[in-house]
Amino acid sequence: MRWNKPNLRNSLHSLLGRDAPASTAWVRDNRLEEVRRAMLFHMAGIGGGEAARITMRVRYAIDAEALWYLRSDMRGALAMARGAEVADETMREIAPLFQGLLPRALGGDAPPWRRAA
Repeated sequence: MRWNKPNLRNSLHSLLGRDAPASTAWVRDNRLEEVRRAMLFHMAGIGGGEAARITMRVRYAIDAEALWYLRSDMRGALAMARGAEVADETMREIAPLFQGLLPRALGGDAPPWRRAA
């Protein structure tokens, strides 16, 4: 019996040069984990189903782009639970953590909560 039985999915992953699905390659970048920890820290203590859903999406996001796009959902949950000022301040704290992790196209015009007051 073969332990590593070839199948179509594994063959496609090999052709595309990607890690196998069971790989933990997403853990390699400590900076990505730093962003994830910061986002989870700020979501801690917020109750409700929507906050739990966002927290789970942050926890299992596979790359910096996924975390970047989760910021708007996170800001909405923070604004509902703690107020818009706290949510805006949190976004200002988290934004610099993404520096160097995102494609240049995502670093365009800063949203209002990132602009200097």
